Amino acid sequence: MRSFIVFILISSTLIFSQENNFKKFDFLIGSWSGTGSGFGNDKSVIKSEFKFVMKGKYIEVMNDSKFDPTMKKPNGEHHIDKGFISYDATRNLFVLRQFHIEGFVIRYILDESLSNNSKLVFVSEQIENFVPGGKARWVIAIINGNELETTFDVSMPDKDYQCFGKNKLKRVLK
Repeated sequence: MRSFIVFILISSTLIFSQENNFKKFDFLIGSWSGTGSGFGNDKSVIKSEFKFVMKGKYIEVMNDSKFDPTMKKPNGEHHIDKGFISYDATRNLFVLRQFHIEGFVIRYILDESLSNNSKLVFVSEQIENFVPGGKARWVIAIINGNELETTFDVSMPDKDYQCFGKNKLKRVLK
């Protein structure tokens, strides 16, 4: 009986701390739209959504970008990525698993040392179907309560991060 009570107390503490830890993401929850640049194109339109799913255990992240036509891509381009932010109680950190329509799967961790009340910095832990040794970083900066800027940086092996693309988003729905 005593073991059962200890189990319940530990489980409750983990669940409570997870729910409290997700508070740092509250400002993201909702629908966003805006424009972007980079990603091999000067202009794109993006829609993003962040929402709690599965009884608040995860945050689902969806980004849908449509890029203007270019000489190389006369029909434009359509990028979609979908991910989930979870809390890894064993490692005491947040993990974002992001799946890209191009076949990349990036597992990021939230870098608490680089993040603060106005910026979240996710750094890659592992990237599937990418250059071996390559890295990625996704930064979400709060401009104000209704505006965000996201930056996607890529680093090739033994190279510094380079900005691959930037988006400016405004809140559509909370």
